[in-house]
Amino acid sequence: MIPITLSWFVCLYLGVFLVGMILLWMGYEVIRRRSEGISNQELVHCRICDSRYSDISTAELPHCPACGSLNERPSRRSS
Repeated sequence: MIPITLSWFVCLYLGVFLVGMILLWMGYEVIRRRSEGISNQELVHCRICDSRYSDISTAELPHCPACGSLNERPSRRSS
């Protein structure tokens, strides 16, 4: 058995905890970025029936698949 002092044990525990939290954070970021695969211009929110849907057509006013109303596309954000 390896002798270890209390201060080294606390440092080791905190180091392992922080590395674990950083790895979890990076994993969630990868998952979040993959789920953003649909661009902002493809996501449309219907203001009549409150549904959200993806529309890849080039129509300026796409039809809602749930209620059939015409909806405006969201404006493109500059990054």
